[in-house]
Amino acid sequence: MPARPTMVDVARHAGVSQTTVSFVLNGRTDVPVAPETRRRVLEAAALLGYRPNRAAQDLKRGSSSVLGIVSNGIASHPFAGRMILGIQKAARAAGYVCMVVDMPDDEEGRDEAVRSLLDRGVAGLIYASPATVPVRQTETGVRVRTVFSGCWPENGEPGEAVILPNDVEGGRLAARAALDRGHRRIAFLGGTYQEQATVDRERGLDLACAEVGMAPEDVWRAYGDYSIDSGYRLARTAMAEDEFTALICGNDRMALGAVLALHELHYDVPGRVSVVGYDDQEELAEEMRPAFTTVALPHYEMGLLAGERLTSPPGSPTVPERILVPCPLVVRASVVPVSAPS
Repeated sequence: MPARPTMVDVARHAGVSQTTVSFVLNGRTDVPVAPETRRRVLEAAALLGYRPNRAAQDLKRGSSSVLGIVSNGIASHPFAGRMILGIQKAARAAGYVCMVVDMPDDEEGRDEAVRSLLDRGVAGLIYASPATVPVRQTETGVRVRTVFSGCWPENGEPGEAVILPNDVEGGRLAARAALDRGHRRIAFLGGTYQEQATVDRERGLDLACAEVGMAPEDVWRAYGDYSIDSGYRLARTAMAEDEFTALICGNDRMALGAVLALHELHYDVPGRVSVVGYDDQEELAEEMRPAFTTVALPHYEMGLLAGERLTSPPGSPTVPERILVPCPLVVRASVVPVSAPS
């Protein structure tokens, strides 16, 4: 394998000093370099395939240009992986690269991988989760800048920022999608009972009911597990209880299950029963017929904020900042104005 080209090689090829090469390639503007000399250096670097040795640069300035991402299944999640994309965009813009540890079913292996990241001197850690849940931090005894995206620390050091989706406002918007179109016979098919996302979205539902003068207790409620099957079962149970005109579902997968059940029961969607999803899951919400009106989880934006926070100069907060990222309503075809039962 040929040796990696160095600044010495670039200097020799361009016919200038190594110091001049360093000034040009490091973007120094405080030292004048003639345009022709700059051109020769850049051409020589491109011709030789010169790339800066980041490890050597980090060692020289006593800091790291690597961020560690610790997740519990986000890399394999069908759409929450966009959080990783957001982190990477922020990291790249600031001159950092990312190393990802994703071992959802192996806590011991994840702990060892996190310790390995710290042994390599990462600049900081981002704990990232596809679900809004507490996460367990690896016990290391090493203090490093830490940000949480989509999760919060179960115990231990709180880090400097916790970035979460604003599910209360998202739940309010999901409910208003039906309420604003005249629906009052509504069933709430929630996700996992007492999980934070379910609790927050249900709080948003109650706020929306109060805004339109409807008693929150008039909404029929049941809870599943965010799966297609639970949406299917809960929708059948709901429609056996009453002639609901709108189903507000815990996520798009539950909304899909609900639509399958409604079709089996010969209800037209959305003509007879409107359906609201949550998540705006790629290759599901928009591809359904009817396409789902839903609330988008801002995974990309959360990741971008986490990356920007960790690559910015550290502040001195007395408590970690809690940042709530908006969850916008995405209006499509699965919700229409209420119609009287036939």
